[in-house]
Amino acid sequence: MTTLAVERRNQIEAIINTKKSVLVAELAEQFDVTPETIRADLFKLEKKGILIRTYGGATLSTGSGAELTFKERDVVNAEVKRRIGARAAALIRSGETIFLDASTSALYLARNIKDKHGLTVITNASSIVAELSECENIKLISTGGLLSKRNMSYTGRFAERMIRENFAANKFFFSCKGVTEERGLTDASEEEAYVKQAMMDVSDTVIFLCDHNKLGRKSIPVIASLDRVDTVITDVRLDHEWRNTFEGLDIDIITV
Repeated sequence: MTTLAVERRNQIEAIINTKKSVLVAELAEQFDVTPETIRADLFKLEKKGILIRTYGGATLSTGSGAELTFKERDVVNAEVKRRIGARAAALIRSGETIFLDASTSALYLARNIKDKHGLTVITNASSIVAELSECENIKLISTGGLLSKRNMSYTGRFAERMIRENFAANKFFFSCKGVTEERGLTDASEEEAYVKQAMMDVSDTVIFLCDHNKLGRKSIPVIASLDRVDTVITDVRLDHEWRNTFEGLDIDIITV
């Protein structure tokens, strides 16, 4: 038996307050209704300021527009990020130098490279430094800079200058707040965006760790246009429009 619309939306609100994000397909199955019905529910809840609709689902709205803390973001789409992180780790070869940004997606990647040898990992994330600090087989370098306690990341002009003047990498793995065809890659803070731009500029290959919540989501400031990305690793089968966009820019698509 289907749940009454108001009661169903109340339950969806409770779910997203707990899980921080939801998928249309999962909610449709849970409430035994069509995906179109769930999308209509999410539309109504978005108008109330409760959530922000994303590609294939929705994420919890922070109300004032403030970014979630690192700990809050770490539990959003945890299983999806785990799969993306594991697949991204498989792209890393022994002897390479890689940049990891301060995203929670990059932290999940870091958890999957502890058994690799001969790697050099450069990061502005204090969480990744802590995660890999006991790995004798990995050379670990922190950019330093001003610590953002909300994001557990080092940013500022010192970090940017350190990256641009002292380092180069085979691969840069990152995530961001959102991506659209018109605006490209966007983030939640200028400080984080500047650091990602610097890492991007001195890396041979740029790999975007893109869970479904990022697709179609707009934010500010802009990090870079989409043509700066070489590979996208995502958890959803992209629709025709997104696939054409990525393939048109010669971006490799990996779906997990």
